[in-house]
Amino acid sequence: MNEHQGNGVGLIVEATNVAKVYQMGKVEVRALDGISLAIKKGEFVAIMGPSGSGKSTILNLIGCLDRPSTGELRIAGIDISKLNDRKLAQIRGKQIGFVFQTFNLIPRISAFQNVLLPMGFVNTYAGNERTQRAQELLETVGLGQRMKHFPNELSGGERQRVAIARALANNPSVILADEPTGNLDTKTGRAILDLFKSLHQQGRTIVLVTHDPNVAANADRIVHVMDGRIHNETFNKTVAAVRS
Repeated sequence: MNEHQGNGVGLIVEATNVAKVYQMGKVEVRALDGISLAIKKGEFVAIMGPSGSGKSTILNLIGCLDRPSTGELRIAGIDISKLNDRKLAQIRGKQIGFVFQTFNLIPRISAFQNVLLPMGFVNTYAGNERTQRAQELLETVGLGQRMKHFPNELSGGERQRVAIARALANNPSVILADEPTGNLDTKTGRAILDLFKSLHQQGRTIVLVTHDPNVAANADRIVHVMDGRIHNETFNKTVAAVRS
């Protein structure tokens, strides 16, 4: 158990000996092989590894899109391992904000409506508060003048900013980002990373999956995954010094 793992106090994510096995016909595929990982509130963690290493499976489990086959996984203190689909969806809606490589915006509705939508599934905010919050979040990500635009009227960077605003809609405990700069040019990708760093400085917990070491270098801690196991972890002392 590493220095980030302990008795659960101040932890958003606590995985203990978690394995995930998928049945592919008659073949069992062990995507994760007994990982233990803890992520503190307010931490910025990057998960790196080659294709098929298990990093996306970790993100899916933390995001309550799936359950561990064995082991215990706590999100914001709640053990999700035995929850039914309805309870899992409730945790996902309240505790998790998702940012995807492909943005995953709904094309038929405006940027404002895309940000508003998640608040309709969770009763965190009343109706009039939702409208104000969606506006404020889009202003926060620099899209105050683009709220009424549809996704196909926005650039890739603008669409990712909408996705980040949407991820923040229900004030989640953790933001999960899966290759969030993968579809962006270098300059736009840097701007999106700056936005993530700004959110982190405001106290947000961020878990980011990437294959790019330059992207991972923005995190406090890099978790290297290989063959379904945590191979090692490195700490970015330069980032930590600047933020301490």
